[in-house]
Amino acid sequence: MLVTEVKRFVMTLLAGVLWLCGCASQGGPATGNSGVVTGFVLTAPVCPVERVGQECPPRPVPGAAVVALDGDAVRGSTQTDGTGAFHLTLPDGRYVIKASNVGGDVSTATEAVVISGTPIRITLVVDSGIR
Repeated sequence: MLVTEVKRFVMTLLAGVLWLCGCASQGGPATGNSGVVTGFVLTAPVCPVERVGQECPPRPVPGAAVVALDGDAVRGSTQTDGTGAFHLTLPDGRYVIKASNVGGDVSTATEAVVISGTPIRITLVVDSGIR
């Protein structure tokens, strides 16, 4: 439990430092082309046992950390809202969008995207830890 709290604190601290230094941005650059990546962070499985006829769809993850990576460099970051939705505006380029859940077992999900002016919509599913 302590390790989870430390990881959450470090992620929050990193996001704050990036915001303060201007490295993380939800707005595009002053000049040049940019695009938008939006989506949802969900968690699954959410039921200990799935049965025929009883749906058990993934659930949204409010407050999940979402970062846009260019190699090892963070080019944008945000957190999901109460519905698990996020929105990032990024300069054109190739990124890996990475989401990490909050609380419980730390899990991440990633997806590679190419920003080129056309809006991109993705869904990232993190592991709930239910087994």
